[in-house]
Amino acid sequence: MAEQLVQLKLAACVNILPEVESIYMWQGDVTTATETKLLIKTKSEKMNQVIQTIKKLHSYEVPEIQVIDVATGNLAYFNWMDEVLN
Repeated sequence: MAEQLVQLKLAACVNILPEVESIYMWQGDVTTATETKLLIKTKSEKMNQVIQTIKKLHSYEVPEIQVIDVATGNLAYFNWMDEVLN
């Protein structure tokens, strides 16, 4: 999924955090699972496409998708993202 998001120019970079232990309620039962968390760096105007692509490719019926707005950071990195995502 990470590689596809980058190839489709929906993400400039994806960090993969393997083996995240999750405990959650699913269909009335407490469930424990080892999951992989992706930190997807993209631009706000690409978010709808990113979300739709994740829903299409993910094996879960209800994948976790959270959006964190970034107010400030390294301007050179943001410029690089603009170049990569055009």
